Parts: sequence; structure tokens; C-alpha cells
Amino acid sequence: MAGGIRGGKTLKAVIPGGSSCPLLKSDEIDIPMDYDSLAKAGSMLGSGGMVVMDEDTCMVDMARRIMHFYAHESCGWCIPCREGTSWLRKMLERFHAGFGRPEDIDMVGDLAKNMLGRTLCPLGDAAAMPTISIVTKFRSEFEDHLHGKCAYKSAESLMASR
Repeated sequence: MAGGIRGGKTLKAVIPGGSSCPLLKSDEIDIPMDYDSLAKAGSMLGSGGMVVMDEDTCMVDMARRIMHFYAHESCGWCIPCREGTSWLRKMLERFHAGFGRPEDIDMVGDLAKNMLGRTLCPLGDAAAMPTISIVTKFRSEFEDHLHGKCAYKSAESLMASR
């Protein structure tokens, strides 16, 4: 579809329905693009805005960029969303900058899980779902950052090059 991955790169992950959806790793996407199939795979169609990431994408940075958006978009009315998105953004910024702590990995996932179903509108869930899937499916990249290793380009540089 759409000509494949640019430059002969390998597919790493896809967010099938916009930034609010749990992502699917490359080995999880050989499925029909319909509501039921994506639900069975643990994601959803959402708004239909597909995000395709190649092998060079830093998933810690992707989580950071997604959370930056949701922290900015939060109206601030309810505490789980206002505080949760802000804390997650700050934690992911610190982690991506090389100042993460081992306990931060689980804390990011736990904080995101604790936002689910506890906000007045769906924005809190929208922020939590992709974050949970990134921490769960790409934990090794978070661990690499703890040791000062990030072999990937930032999501920002990849988006700017397109």
C-alpha cells in the first residue's frame, strides 16, 4: 500500500487509527483493516489517520511527541488528564534526554493505565492507550536509553524529512 516504506527501510510499527490508538508492531499487522480485526489485534481504526514508523524511529521519542500533543490539548478540567498528561510529558522528555531512571519505565506505564476511564472526556484515554502500547511493546528501547544508547533518529527529524 502507498508504495511501501521509503528508502527500502523495514517497517517497525503502525498506529492504524491516529495518535490515540495503541500501536501494532510490524509482525502484528498482517490483518484486514476493519474495526473487528483491529480490535482483536488490540488496536482500533479511530480517526483513520495512519502513522507508519520505519526501523529508524525512536519509540521513546514517539511516545514523547504523542504525549506533548495530548498535554497541550488537555483542557485542564479533570485532574487525571491535566496532571497525568503533564507528568507523562515531563517524564518522557526527561527519559528521552538521557535522564531516565529504571523505575520510570514502569511508572510511565502505570500512570498511563491509571488515567484510563477516569477522565470526563476521552482525551485521557486517547493519551494513555498509545503510551501503554509503546512502553509494553518497546520496553527494550526505554532500557537502552537508560544506558545512554539511542540508535534511532528522533521522530521529529523523521517527520521533518518527509
